[in-house]
Amino acid sequence: MARPRSVNDDQINRAAREVFVEHGPSASVSLIARRLGVSHAALFGRAGSKKQLMLDALCPGRPRALEWLSEPPPPEGAEDRLAEILVELMEFLQRVVPNLVILRVAGESMDSLPGASGPPPPVALRRALAGWLEAAACDGGIPPVHAPSVAEGLLGAMEARCFNRYLGGEAFAPGDDREFVEELLRGLLRGLPGGLPGELPGGRHAQGPPRAGGPR
Repeated sequence: MARPRSVNDDQINRAAREVFVEHGPSASVSLIARRLGVSHAALFGRAGSKKQLMLDALCPGRPRALEWLSEPPPPEGAEDRLAEILVELMEFLQRVVPNLVILRVAGESMDSLPGASGPPPPVALRRALAGWLEAAACDGGIPPVHAPSVAEGLLGAMEARCFNRYLGGEAFAPGDDREFVEELLRGLLRGLPGGLPGELPGGRHAQGPPRAGGPR
């Protein structure tokens, strides 16, 4: 008789996430078991229940960006460092957005998820990013900005891109994520008070609307 296949928790969570994201919260445990090559009973024995299996697979966890944003900005290359943090956060959001949609469809409250203590992740990220931006601006690493507005603009745009990609794939969110983050960062940092007046990327200058009665 063949020995039953042994799978670890990471393999179970990965397979369960794939199945739930592909088929929704109504997907059967048997489908996950088949993907893993184990029996339905063995999988239930490990997870305890379908709900627990779903929570283990789809709970987002804590983004590493929160830890990195708690560190002081570097004295040089602050904008480059922030781009690195946001690119990694974008990868995290690409994985998490589908998870959260499935959990909400399943009727799970975000407040009841394991580890849901303190401010909700979107709030915690905005506070941490705003604090980092304020510190970087004080040190001269980035232009002076209204940090909460820039943090909201950056994270809101990133979240929207991830949600659009979940809905429609590359057609809904085309282009490279790193380039998207870098262009977004340049635009928000240089297009708000503190940058050169009217300066656009590449050294070009914006032209304001003609004054009434002035030359056209």
